Amino acid sequence: MAGPTSLSRRAKAAIVLAVLLVAYGAAGSYFVPRIARTQAEAFVAETLQRRISIGEIRFNPFTLAIEISDLKLTEADGAPLAAFRSLYVNAELASLWRRGVVLKEVALAAPDVELIIAPDGSLNLAHLAPPAPPQPAEKKDDAPLRVHIGSLSVTEGRIGFQDRSLAQPFSAAFTPIRFSLADFRTDLGHRTTHSFSATSRIGARFDWSGGFTVRPFGAGGTFSVTDLRLAALNEYVEGKLPVELVSGNAQLRGEYRFDLQPLALEVALPLIGVRDLVLAERGVSGAPPITVPEIDAEQLRFSLTQRDVGLRRLTLRGARVEVARDADGSLNLARLFTPTAQQTPPAAPAAPVGAPAGGAAKPWTVHVDAATLEGATVLTEDRTLSPAARVSHSPVDVAISGWSTAPGSRMKFEAKHGIEKHGQLTAAGDLRLEPFDLNVAVDLQRFPLPVLQPYLSQATALTLRSGDLSVKGSYALAAPRPGASLASKASGEMRVDNLLATDDVVKEDLLKWRSLVFGGIRFEQGPDRLRIDRIVAQEPYARIVIAQNGTTNIGRVLERRAGAGAPAKAGTGKPAGERMPITIRTVQMAGGSAHFADYSIQPSFATGIVDLNGQVSGLSSAPQSRAKVALSGKVDEFSPVSVSGEVNLLSTATYSDLALSFRNIELTSFNPYSGKFAGYNIAKGKLSTEMKYRVDNRKLDAKHHIVIDNLEFGEATDSKDAAPIPIKFGVALLKDKNGIIDLDLPIGGTLDDPEFRLAPIIWKALVNLLSKLVTAPFRALAGGSDDLAFVDFEPASPALREPDRGKLGTLSKALVERPQLRLNVPFTLAPAADSSAAAAQALNALVPRAPGPLDEAAKRKRIQALEAAYRAQLKAEPKIVEENLDVRIERLQAALLEHLKPPPAALEELARQRAQAVRAALLANKELNPERVFMVSQPGEPALADGRVRMEMKLE
Repeated sequence: MAGPTSLSRRAKAAIVLAVLLVAYGAAGSYFVPRIARTQAEAFVAETLQRRISIGEIRFNPFTLAIEISDLKLTEADGAPLAAFRSLYVNAELASLWRRGVVLKEVALAAPDVELIIAPDGSLNLAHLAPPAPPQPAEKKDDAPLRVHIGSLSVTEGRIGFQDRSLAQPFSAAFTPIRFSLADFRTDLGHRTTHSFSATSRIGARFDWSGGFTVRPFGAGGTFSVTDLRLAALNEYVEGKLPVELVSGNAQLRGEYRFDLQPLALEVALPLIGVRDLVLAERGVSGAPPITVPEIDAEQLRFSLTQRDVGLRRLTLRGARVEVARDADGSLNLARLFTPTAQQTPPAAPAAPVGAPAGGAAKPWTVHVDAATLEGATVLTEDRTLSPAARVSHSPVDVAISGWSTAPGSRMKFEAKHGIEKHGQLTAAGDLRLEPFDLNVAVDLQRFPLPVLQPYLSQATALTLRSGDLSVKGSYALAAPRPGASLASKASGEMRVDNLLATDDVVKEDLLKWRSLVFGGIRFEQGPDRLRIDRIVAQEPYARIVIAQNGTTNIGRVLERRAGAGAPAKAGTGKPAGERMPITIRTVQMAGGSAHFADYSIQPSFATGIVDLNGQVSGLSSAPQSRAKVALSGKVDEFSPVSVSGEVNLLSTATYSDLALSFRNIELTSFNPYSGKFAGYNIAKGKLSTEMKYRVDNRKLDAKHHIVIDNLEFGEATDSKDAAPIPIKFGVALLKDKNGIIDLDLPIGGTLDDPEFRLAPIIWKALVNLLSKLVTAPFRALAGGSDDLAFVDFEPASPALREPDRGKLGTLSKALVERPQLRLNVPFTLAPAADSSAAAAQALNALVPRAPGPLDEAAKRKRIQALEAAYRAQLKAEPKIVEENLDVRIERLQAALLEHLKPPPAALEELARQRAQAVRAALLANKELNPERVFMVSQPGEPALADGRVRMEMKLE
């Protein structure tokens, strides 16, 4: 009996165990998915305020494997947040006795996450985090949770990205995303390897592989970005950067190492390459200003520990840069890299990354071992001018080595570029930033000056047809210590060859030379001084022309200088001790010439100076210095000219002692001037003159010794500009018995306010135009008085006064002696005075005023007379009821005076009668031609003299 009974018990136990296993399996596979679904839906709906849908949940209670398919997490309005096609997690029972999480496998297929930045800048996924519960204080002896994942894989992943905070919303997607992780453990020192790859719609492929440890936390690996199309990225940075990424393809690869304790990050990028980069100003049409076919950055290293960023080599090849200064003065490149207020990034954190707490951080060092710009083209355009100034610089090659922000570091540079296919600039030197120290050697050859023509056109009517500028020398700029003022030094030579400048109006040469050399230049600042060993002008030429309207070509060339102020007077600036010392050893001229022509007279006048040679030596700004002058030339080849003496042109204490000599000048060559200003041609005569000018302490003492031999006038020219004086008579008085005029003309005064003392008859004979400008016409007629120009009238009267009749008689006789003169007699009126006087006369005629003071009866009688006149004139009853008799009289008189003022036509007639009276008095002299006296209907400014109306006549 015992055997069967015992067997029955085992069978029963097996059956019970089987039933329990079946029940466990059934419960696990049935209830766990449902409970998980219910809990997940409740949590998402109640806590996260979102919606979730799950396709199927399968759980194997024996293998502890769970598989979830077709999960979708959305916003409350149905907008997608996250989803995946399937998630498989296979846990192991070892989690129970290992006191941790042990997952044999985690596989996520086709995850799809939508990252959205809202218009307010918030991230949609950030709202999914539930409020964190209060955490109990961590016990020091608590060991961290152990986690072991055999393998984790993500396949066919997608991350969608939308930024709705921009003016133009941006969207992108990264797919397919693949990620794998093998043998993940949180054990101390265990290293887990991983790999990641993704591709975006902007054409970039991202690869990342490496490993990391959790205890302690650290990571290292490699990464690469290939085929990053910058034009596609441009859409995202549109609202953040002013620059538009038109095109470009970038790629990079690198490796990194990161440790949390102590904090350390090392990044090395062997190569960053950018191809076909094109940058443009956002929102501006036209050709992009920056194009760089190739950019290579080699061996970029970043060290957080050393606080160092270094680049071994940076190379830009074939760049094309267009620099434009627009009409408002702004630079396109400045706008290209200057963010607007909306694009300005937030302020940087106060403490730099990696700075040790509680102490001053080691300053970051940034350095580039070598940087080169190869075969570049730079086009500059200044659109503030019309036409715009355009200059092409090509090819441009620049090499920089040893650039660093480390204190005391010094970099070297070399540059070479062509200018407008003709000029060439080479520069080489070194630079230290702190304290600042720059040394550069410059060699500029054949810079084409005509490229500056647009700038000249704004200020002058001058056209540079040719000219090459060359400069060779060195320049240094340095601060002796940090924060000190900069001091500079320069030395070298400058020359301008084959200059030709023409006048835009007449299209003729204005200024030219074969060469102009400034040699041995030495400039220093702090203290300031300038020294030039020599200035040499070879074959200089200048053309001076007076046009028919009296303007000069020099004036026309400079007339466009709008707003240019008058030159400051010498000696009105800084004291001499504060001026920069200047020394010029010699100024030499060889083969100089000049041309002078005057077309304001007929026939025109022209002459030239040729073979101008000589030098000025010893120019200096030192007050006591004296430069010696020795120049010689010829006027029209047969009349020698010389200039000799001493000058001090550069000092505020102006000094000169010069002698000028002109010999054997034919006066017949001056016939155009004689015919125009003297009214006669010159039949014969020669001029020799010696002029001596001495200026000392700004006082002028000059002497002109003029000798005219056998001056004879020929035919009259009937010039309208001839001076109204007896030229022949004056010249005859000056001649001696041999027909020689020998004059000494002293000139004295100061340079600030010169006063010339010349005998009037000599001045009229030689410089007759001056008499016309400085002598008042009526004063000449009256023998020293301007009184003949004025006639005074009583207000409201056209009658001449007896004193004025006498003056008009004198004037008429003087006019007879000056047949070239004409007299303008203006209609003269003082409206206020004449109108008031005429009204008073009319009132007195209506209501004569009794002589002497009025008693009350006389006042009432006058009031009755005024009221009667008021009714007769104004056709109305007077409404003045003032009880005070004097006040009533004044008011009645004022009303009548206002009414009795003459109309404008009557005043015009009064002005005409006055002019007629003056004309009649003048023409009483029958010798005076009536055609020479004109009545002018436009009156001048009214003037009163001693209560009378004054007429001012004009001579022509």
